[in-house]
Amino acid sequence: MNNRVMAILPLAVMAAASFQAMAQDENAYEASIAFGYVGTTGNTDTDTFNTEFLLDITTENWLHKMKFQALGSQENAQATAERYYIGNKSDYNLDDNQYLFLKGSYTDDRFSGFDYQIAGSGGYGRRLIKNDRFELQGFGGLGYRENSIINGGNEGEVIISLGEEFEWTISDNATFVQSFTTEIGDIRTSSILELGLEANIIGDITTKIAFLARNNSDVPAGRDKTDTLTSVSLVYSF
Repeated sequence: MNNRVMAILPLAVMAAASFQAMAQDENAYEASIAFGYVGTTGNTDTDTFNTEFLLDITTENWLHKMKFQALGSQENAQATAERYYIGNKSDYNLDDNQYLFLKGSYTDDRFSGFDYQIAGSGGYGRRLIKNDRFELQGFGGLGYRENSIINGGNEGEVIISLGEEFEWTISDNATFVQSFTTEIGDIRTSSILELGLEANIIGDITTKIAFLARNNSDVPAGRDKTDTLTSVSLVYSF
């Protein structure tokens, strides 16, 4: 079994547990899919798309939060960006404010200099604020990350995993969300910041303005440490 299959296996196990819980209770899940596209023609032909799929599954003691993101861009029929991300965070509630978590992620960015990056961690989390308008939680733990560098072999390292999530219900039709995660290792620190403002258009359809920043403190030669994406997408919730 190759390293990539072994790396994805924990995510597959968590996903299987999530879908089993969903099958047992069809009312236990919330899902959404977002899609954004920009195209230009003329002197320069460009096509850029981004998509995101979110799935939250709630059981008596567990909350599973799954995420899939994809980004693609080409200019004059030449690819300039291609990135795929899949992640899952599963929280086991100790009480209304405290939980234990398992977290895993897989990133395949064809233009980052990495073949892939895989990380898994577990630890403790706490809901610091939870009311009708605001939700804030923080979490921290230990884990392991494997960085596969194109033409450079694989690097494995123990990581400290830290993060926070914030949600502000501005009104019945508008919500602001923000999250930050960082994984600190001896070789490099990888961090992700996400901001999103979602407003209802009609029924289950909303529009989402989002900003995403990814940073690796140490990257292969000739690569940028930080990638950003600003997007406007249509979101369908079901």
